[in-house]
Amino acid sequence: MKSVHARAHALANRGFAARLHRGTCAAALAMMVASGSAWAQTGSSDNDASASSTDIVVTAQRREQSSQDVGIAIAAFSGDALTKMGLSKSSDIAQLTPGVFVSGSIGGQTQQFTVRGVTQSDFSDAVEAPVAVYIDDVYVSTQQGQTLALFDIDRVEILKGPQGTLFGRNATGGLVHTVIAKPNTDALGGFVNLSYARFNEVKAEGALNVPLSSTAAFRVSGYYNRIDNYWKNRYPEGVVTGAPQNFAGPDDRPQPCCQNEGGGKTYAGRAQLLLEPSDDLKIRLSASGARQHLSTGPYTSVATIGTYDDQGRLIQSDRVSPTETRIAIGPDGGNYTFPVDGTGLSGATRAPGATWFGYVPLDPKNLELSSDFARSDLNRVSVWTASAHVDYTLGSVDIASITAYQRHKKQLLMDADGGATNVFAFGARADTKIFSQELRASGGDAGFRWTTGAYFLDIKADAIQALLGPSGSFLSLLVVGDASQGIDIVPHTNLHTQSFSVFGQTEVGLADKWTLILGGRVIREHQEDELSRNIYLNTDDYGIDTDTLLFPYGAPYSDRRTSTLWAAKAQLEYRPVEKLLIYAGINRGVKGGSYNAPGIGSNVTTDQLSYKPEVLLNYEGGFKYGDRFFSLNASGFYYDYKDYQAFRFANASGFVQNVDSKVYGFELDAGVQIFEGLRATAGASYTHGTIKNFEIAPDVFRTVRPTYSPRTQVSASLNYEVPGDVAGGRLSFNAQGNYASGFYHNIRNFNSDWFKGRTLANLSMNWRQEPTGLSLTAYINNVTDKRYGMIGFNNVANCGCSDESYGMPRTYGMTIGYRF
Repeated sequence: MKSVHARAHALANRGFAARLHRGTCAAALAMMVASGSAWAQTGSSDNDASASSTDIVVTAQRREQSSQDVGIAIAAFSGDALTKMGLSKSSDIAQLTPGVFVSGSIGGQTQQFTVRGVTQSDFSDAVEAPVAVYIDDVYVSTQQGQTLALFDIDRVEILKGPQGTLFGRNATGGLVHTVIAKPNTDALGGFVNLSYARFNEVKAEGALNVPLSSTAAFRVSGYYNRIDNYWKNRYPEGVVTGAPQNFAGPDDRPQPCCQNEGGGKTYAGRAQLLLEPSDDLKIRLSASGARQHLSTGPYTSVATIGTYDDQGRLIQSDRVSPTETRIAIGPDGGNYTFPVDGTGLSGATRAPGATWFGYVPLDPKNLELSSDFARSDLNRVSVWTASAHVDYTLGSVDIASITAYQRHKKQLLMDADGGATNVFAFGARADTKIFSQELRASGGDAGFRWTTGAYFLDIKADAIQALLGPSGSFLSLLVVGDASQGIDIVPHTNLHTQSFSVFGQTEVGLADKWTLILGGRVIREHQEDELSRNIYLNTDDYGIDTDTLLFPYGAPYSDRRTSTLWAAKAQLEYRPVEKLLIYAGINRGVKGGSYNAPGIGSNVTTDQLSYKPEVLLNYEGGFKYGDRFFSLNASGFYYDYKDYQAFRFANASGFVQNVDSKVYGFELDAGVQIFEGLRATAGASYTHGTIKNFEIAPDVFRTVRPTYSPRTQVSASLNYEVPGDVAGGRLSFNAQGNYASGFYHNIRNFNSDWFKGRTLANLSMNWRQEPTGLSLTAYINNVTDKRYGMIGFNNVANCGCSDESYGMPRTYGMTIGYRF
């Protein structure tokens, strides 16, 4: 075992990548758009200007208001409108408003939101994102809880910019809030929607509202979705026979192997009980659960080549041409190789157009991949939530209490080299328990309104991000010198976060047309972190094993700290005429620090295992003008971003470091009722973010852009309702298009980290017969079947490849609904 320990210490000291170097070398929504306005139509007509038609009522300032009366950049989407468009996943809403984007990891099976260039691409489940996500007023801190279906909802609200003076959890980037449909005592009612779509996708959603008495009601809702594995696995296609870099033959791959990917099943349900014992007291109890069965993460491989300077530092990477045979590019432009004894990979060239290991990636346009580590049904996610919502009116003061407990569990795995050769895999396992308590009081009138409250949050995150070396893999050969003995490299984090804050905001009417808004928050945050870094014997090629310890690759680490943070807001609003709101203000947002859990070879020092809080100072101004016939909204912003928590992925691992950033941009949207039944909307955003003097390699600094942040996004939609009845109902058509410019998936901004811009188009048709409650929706999304990159990992230093995941291909389907 002495030689094994020696290998481990060498890897830890020199880095996994260094050893490998030397070894191998929306559409806009028809009724609502973008930054300021959110149009929703009510009644039987979606576009008829004579029908009851108003912009969406939102609760962005913890009370019901028209979105046009709120001096915040807001996008809001009604649940009914999402259903008409055939959208049901939380990630779908990123197509609907410029300035908002979705990134993620493990083939889209987890996700993060990017708002105005603010994101956190660290995929650790112990790390909170700068864009806070809420479901039914309950903060969801984990990524896996944000990917589930949107079912039985009233609306979705997206607030852009720092949030800290009103909502439960402070956030620097913004928030996404899903407002669910709630029980009511009015009447027995409900709905059922049944859908069938491409790839044999079946969806069923329904809800039943039951009044129990004049003071009590019960609502139950459920959701089911299943879809075939639409990525076809053509293993072993693409493997170059006899290539010296091909270490894994068919007999060496993990068994069973090579199944199709991309599909899954989702089961979700929710039960709510409403009690109104008096006019002043309302109690709502809610319990919900969801479970997902998924394939391994559907990633494809791209062959890449690194460029090294005269000191052996990786300073660039590119996609290889079909004739490329160099392992890497040296400072003179010639071949740059890294011989390692005992691996069999000391050859100085690669097969033309292949990865280091002799795999020529298949073209993803055909929805084909070739993976030796692929299972059609392996990954698991579950979410369980219980909450109590109490609203009480005490004289002129409204009091609200939200108590919630959540448990999130997952195990997700993927082929980390994305190809047909057995190099290494990746696995994530997490068990997160979240308790939160929010207490608010509010009161006042148009001349003086106030809100104050306290918030307590307790998160216990048990998280693993493991690099897996299945039996026969190159990773096991490299680390322990024996490919027949599989290994799992496991950084294991236990992070306990407790946050207590008090907050408040006031709106003061200075004069007839002027309003001053002042708000603040003080946060006391305590964290306790424990990290172990060990290498275990692999006994299950398709699992994360922690039973048999071989040896540690890093010393255990523990730390505890307490910090005091603050957020604040000052804004002036002016209403010179009816329908026009002009606003300008300063908003200071803050997000607490956290801890890294680096993999082997990351070269992260002990003092880099923790990182500091980030602070975003937003200077913003804009206006909102509109009614049901015409709306025009715009906002401009400048972010002074201190200690931005930037995640750099390299060497099959990653870590967060604090850097300063600047972001500026604008958002614009307009909507017009062209004539009765026809409405057009358009929106655009421009976001320019830069990070100066970012260290892309040791002592190599460049100006880079934030990840997953398209600079330009444009959306447009046209919605037409046919006059009069058609077959006894109202018939409407919707056409949408959205464009997002290119972006980097890695903060080092190498050429191979770039995803090109894409334009998507969606079409839908809806027929609704109000007297009977029947409806029929037909839709086609991604009409041109565009294959566009969404998520990527740069592994050029580990396999001469990168892993990429793509957005949904063209889908089309029909939904039959019945509402009663």
